[in-house]
Amino acid sequence: MFRNLIFTLAIVYTVLGDDSPVPSYSTDCIMLNGTISLSVNYTGSDDKSRTDTRKISDNAKVSGTCGDKLSTLVLTDDDQDQTLTFTFSANKDKSNKLNNIDPVHWGVTSIKFQYDINEASAKHQGERVATAVGSYFVTPLNMSYSCSKDMVVLVNVTDDGVNSTTTYPGEQVVFEETGLTITNGVNVSGTLKDDVTYHYCKADQKIKDVVPIAVGAALAALVVIVLVAYLIGRRRTVTAGGYERV
Repeated sequence: MFRNLIFTLAIVYTVLGDDSPVPSYSTDCIMLNGTISLSVNYTGSDDKSRTDTRKISDNAKVSGTCGDKLSTLVLTDDDQDQTLTFTFSANKDKSNKLNNIDPVHWGVTSIKFQYDINEASAKHQGERVATAVGSYFVTPLNMSYSCSKDMVVLVNVTDDGVNSTTTYPGEQVVFEETGLTITNGVNVSGTLKDDVTYHYCKADQKIKDVVPIAVGAALAALVVIVLVAYLIGRRRTVTAGGYERV
């Protein structure tokens, strides 16, 4: 029987500088708010795929760096030796891509999850590092990201070896988000800026496009129904002799 690894972040994680007791304001800092789940898949001793269940503790440490073009958000769970790291890149160039990010956009270029496989049923136990490199949650500069549901598969799974690295092609980690908002730039108090404008993910954009079309179609159908009812009623009136011809 498979089990799902799910940990939930129902907190607002904010990066406003490196361990600053009174963080200074930075327009390139990141605020992440939403629900995140991770499903870890590994190979059992019987060579069958298995899924383990864990939860990152609520007191996970939040840290990161703020930069003009590169920022990071790190969630460290010392209780279970798990770390989730996001790398954000901002491309201010008006014509060329930078780190897989379109011109005049920002986004996540790397998601890394460090964890342990200690289950007795595992074929290979030990530390793991799962990574996805690409362009995720891409958003125009001066806008924030919003998505009701999305996922990223971290398929590059290796051990955390120092002298050598072992790759586990049969393992992966599925990163899923629900109701995620990522704000590029926050107030010094750690709250959302007043003038936040959201860029919605493709799935949400399709929904927003469908709604006005559906409303328009419903109104058109209503007009047709009313017109048909009027014509039928008028014809019945004429047939019954309700009108006199001159």
